[in-house]
Amino acid sequence: MASLYSEKRKNGKAWRIGLSNGEERKNILLGIMPKKSAELCLSMVEQIVAANAAGQSYSVEVATWTANIGDELHAKLVNAGLLRQRQRRTLGTFIADYTAERSDWKPATLAAFRTATGKMIAFFGENTPLEHVTAEQGHKYKAELLRQHSQGYTAKQIERARCLFNAAVNRKLLTENPFSTVIAGRHSNPEKQYFVSVEEAQALFDACNSPKQRLIIALARYGGLRCPSELVGLKWSEVNWERSRFIVHSPKTEKQGKAQRTVPIFKELYPFFREAFEVAPEGIDRVYPEFTEKKSLGSFIEKTATRAGIVLWVKPFQNMRSTRATELIEVYPAHIVNYWLGHTEAVAMAHYRQTGKAADKFYEQAAGEYPTEKNGAEMGVEHAGKGCFGVEVGKNRTPDSAPFSPVFQGCATDCTEKQGLPEKDEWRGQDSNLRP
Repeated sequence: MASLYSEKRKNGKAWRIGLSNGEERKNILLGIMPKKSAELCLSMVEQIVAANAAGQSYSVEVATWTANIGDELHAKLVNAGLLRQRQRRTLGTFIADYTAERSDWKPATLAAFRTATGKMIAFFGENTPLEHVTAEQGHKYKAELLRQHSQGYTAKQIERARCLFNAAVNRKLLTENPFSTVIAGRHSNPEKQYFVSVEEAQALFDACNSPKQRLIIALARYGGLRCPSELVGLKWSEVNWERSRFIVHSPKTEKQGKAQRTVPIFKELYPFFREAFEVAPEGIDRVYPEFTEKKSLGSFIEKTATRAGIVLWVKPFQNMRSTRATELIEVYPAHIVNYWLGHTEAVAMAHYRQTGKAADKFYEQAAGEYPTEKNGAEMGVEHAGKGCFGVEVGKNRTPDSAPFSPVFQGCATDCTEKQGLPEKDEWRGQDSNLRP
């Protein structure tokens, strides 16, 4: 028989469950908690006592409750003779169980997670109990990753470790995540960005052995597709030649409700698309029926680059996509480019848009807009007699006047007085977005 008792404390009511079998009486201290929680514990204990006495298995409700309660309460039930000692979950067994649960993962995601968990097992040990992985060890794990790998790669591994231990916390196997204070850091690595020139792309085209091979490179360099994942779902029936567009199926963004998008057949892409279409076999709708989600194009692009006689850049397909993203944003609105390429503005800024070699022409353009034959002193003399808005002294500023410019050497007027601006110290206490 089980009974529920309460005792007033400063912070609230403390509860305990009294057990009696006629000969011996035991108490299970629950501590301070809401009355409904204490009553739930009593109900579960009564069902456990009844099942143990009858030699029956626990109901689903009781089994779920005993699996999810904390270690402290579980230990009290063990001491009362109601439950068996809880077996410690090791890192290896939990990784195996959690991976088996994630049937919703794509093959590429599963492969990446297995790589990450393999590194965790190598560092922490397969038979290490989950609760023995501490925050201090989490920081040491990150330091070891940084010693061997880049910052971007390390950030990915830390996030996957945090995801794994979050799952353990959600299942009440841990009270806190040892990676919650381990900062992953930035994912992008500007040093690995490379702008693939038209000449380099053409060299790869010339070294290809078939129209379908040329189309792979064209779809990456001029279509901005993720390769190979977005090549798998390409269909000839979804190419609209009249409207110059085609449908791209994207496994990466499927979970975000963006399973597919419509992409233009860019003028640079059209001849390669058409060439491959002309030699496509009859009755086969998929452009690349031989491709699966596990397909790798690493060997193909390396051999093609060798035949072309060029040194292959890092992340060849990602950098071709990045190059196209950089080119398109110079011509089309950002939201349109983001839709065509299937990423968000934040992702585009962090991973795709380049400011290295791709920005050279803008430096030249910017430098060419300013006179180089006049030095600063000459420009100051030319400015003499005008206020800092480029307006002659004594004249009011109008919408047609030149925009604000810094004070030039030789300025003939006190700008703050003539233009009606506040004195220098007057700016300090004012809002940065002043309104009339």
